[in-house]
Amino acid sequence: MKKKRIIRILGITLGFVILAGIIGTCYFTGISVFNGSMQMVDNESTSFENAKAYFKKINFNLDEFKSKYEIETIQIKSTSDEHIIPADYITIDGDKNTDTIVMVHGLGGSRWTNYPIANMFLENGYNVISYDQRSSGENTAKYTTYGYLESHDLKDCVSYLKDNIGDNKIGVWGTSFGGATVGIYLGSDQANQSVDFAILDSPISNMSYMLSTEMERMDIGIPVDFMMFMGNIVTKLKLGFSYEDANICNRIGDTKVPLLIINSRADEITPYFMGQDIYNSVKHNHKMIFSVEDSAHAEIFFDYPTEYEANVLEFIKDLN
Repeated sequence: MKKKRIIRILGITLGFVILAGIIGTCYFTGISVFNGSMQMVDNESTSFENAKAYFKKINFNLDEFKSKYEIETIQIKSTSDEHIIPADYITIDGDKNTDTIVMVHGLGGSRWTNYPIANMFLENGYNVISYDQRSSGENTAKYTTYGYLESHDLKDCVSYLKDNIGDNKIGVWGTSFGGATVGIYLGSDQANQSVDFAILDSPISNMSYMLSTEMERMDIGIPVDFMMFMGNIVTKLKLGFSYEDANICNRIGDTKVPLLIINSRADEITPYFMGQDIYNSVKHNHKMIFSVEDSAHAEIFFDYPTEYEANVLEFIKDLN
């Protein structure tokens, strides 16, 4: 009898140990995925010094740009968190009473790295607000969430702009990761009421696809589905949203905002099908796609500047 009792106790203890091990493994996996996916850049790696190195690489004359336009650095208070959203309000001659584009950079970029394409808008009569996304440039908000929390910052930038330019038109432009921010934002009531057009350049369409593809490349011996499942649970617990909540195609369908998508069939980071999926998800007919065959990710403007500008201006003109 005593022996059976000992065996029973040992069995229960072993069961608890195994259960604790399973729970520990699940928690560790979820936290690891969360940390690796929700903090992909930081302020140091996206500093102004890094932007200057980028300008040198692409032969962009920063001094000439600064001499041509008035650049006012502003601070917009986040209404969803405690951080400040740093932005550059760039005007042609100091007059803010004109149509304005809000520009949203990609992962690894900052408000400064938008300057080359901002120059195109400014040369065609549009003012620009270019701001730092979360955990980038001088925006100290901690997490990078594939556009989900970032869309709140875009909403605050548009609200700021509405208070400053009256009845003038507002456009939003986002590239790559910034395209996801814009795409999620376009599903909001404020976007339908306040934004006149949107441009997505090489946009992310699906957070789950991006994460699972990266995990497959890592090939660390843990099933990708398990890592995704646990990462999704931890994300939901810590930040209040799931991977599916950051699926742009699910959020953008009912937007009323006219949309231009720019993408490349050779893009290996945000593949061509992503732009097509977003396009197909939008139910209205005020939409357009401009595609090229051979540009790398987010390089279309630099490879085809004349065609890029012509398609953007034609898209905007057709809305009038």
